[in-house]
Amino acid sequence: MRVAGHFGGPPVDYATHHYAATAREALVQLDDAYAAWTAGVREADLEAPCGPSEGPYADAPMAMLVLHIHRELLHHGAEIALLLDLHRARS
Repeated sequence: MRVAGHFGGPPVDYATHHYAATAREALVQLDDAYAAWTAGVREADLEAPCGPSEGPYADAPMAMLVLHIHRELLHHGAEIALLLDLHRARS
């Protein structure tokens, strides 16, 4: 999620991110990121431009970024659900 680029969260990148070692830890990370994102979106001016952290989409409204991130969450969440279902079915 783009919490760091828009809502003052800590910077995140592949090289320095602490990857969860357990499902419990991963769920805590997910809950924390979700809480930060939703709090930021609630306070955001959705008509304002996204800004420089979005590169070529800097002039696009924040609402466009929010919709994009939510589509990505739905997409990847569905993939996770499918994998869980497939794993359960093979047992």
